Amino acid sequence: MKKLLIIGFISLFISSSVFSQEDEQIQYLFQGNKKITVSGFGGPIVEFSTINNEFAVFVGGGGAVLFNHAFYIGGYGEGLTTGHYRYDLKDELDISAPKIAFGHGGFWLGYILQPLNAVHAGISSKIGWGQVSLYDPYFTYDPYDYRARDGVFVFIPQLELELNLFPWFKVNFGAGYRLVSGLNQTYRNPKGGDYIQYYHNSDFSGFEGSVSFLFGWF
Repeated sequence: MKKLLIIGFISLFISSSVFSQEDEQIQYLFQGNKKITVSGFGGPIVEFSTINNEFAVFVGGGGAVLFNHAFYIGGYGEGLTTGHYRYDLKDELDISAPKIAFGHGGFWLGYILQPLNAVHAGISSKIGWGQVSLYDPYFTYDPYDYRARDGVFVFIPQLELELNLFPWFKVNFGAGYRLVSGLNQTYRNPKGGDYIQYYHNSDFSGFEGSVSFLFGWF
């Protein structure tokens, strides 16, 4: 009987040791002793793409909260800076040079692969909303008289390459696709005629590349 008890205690001890080792190997997302580092960054963003098959440049900026040096969530905003005109609509709008205005902003999500390496990769997505409109850049009294407005939804997934230059500064190079939807508004010719659609999603969608100069704690 004593031998059976001794064997039983030994078996229980071995089993508990094995289970304790297995518990040490298993990691849980919400375990109490898991350390999460929180930091942040922000900076200007320059994007290169096309509008109506013409080379276009967008300038803006963004900022985000960074978790464990890898996952981040934040916001962004950017606007079209190059000149693109719709001369075909000058009679309908009674504007000599209708210029396109396009801006959008929203959420900025991303994940950095091997962030501690000096050169590393990443993925990100910008999910935002904005507006396309036309205005007369030569109208002295009210240069912000935007007309023919239409709202848009914008989705920009990217693959990225990052360079850690300093502990507080890095440069990000991205390449992706800007998907624009929601441009379906029709407008009536003030001089008479049928309703027509000024904008098309395909004119504002296309491949894009970006350069971001990011400052913060990485």
